[in-house]
Amino acid sequence: MLLGGDAQNIPEMRRIAAALSPAAHVTVLVEVCGSAQVGVIDAHEGRVSWLDRSRDGGFRPRGERLAQAIHAWCAEWACGDDPVCTVWLGARTPSRIVRMTQALLPEPRVS
Repeated sequence: MLLGGDAQNIPEMRRIAAALSPAAHVTVLVEVCGSAQVGVIDAHEGRVSWLDRSRDGGFRPRGERLAQAIHAWCAEWACGDDPVCTVWLGARTPSRIVRMTQALLPEPRVS
């Protein structure tokens, strides 16, 4: 399962991750404007990646780091003979990222 969004979606992503079985594999991708927005999300056996837009001395456009990370996740998890992928994207996720994600999944189930 993939949870993707920005700092405003952290409470929702915490609730979803907490409701999952401890054995569930979840990847959480959170785009933030800086280290002050980094928090804690318990992903059990999964992984949480904080995508800092201000890293490397620049300030990337909103959604750019999230789009790159989602693309990489889909390339890894949405391939094979019978991939089963569940993707949740926060309400503020730019529509171009939602469309890209839908195009990358074999059977779009993006909520």
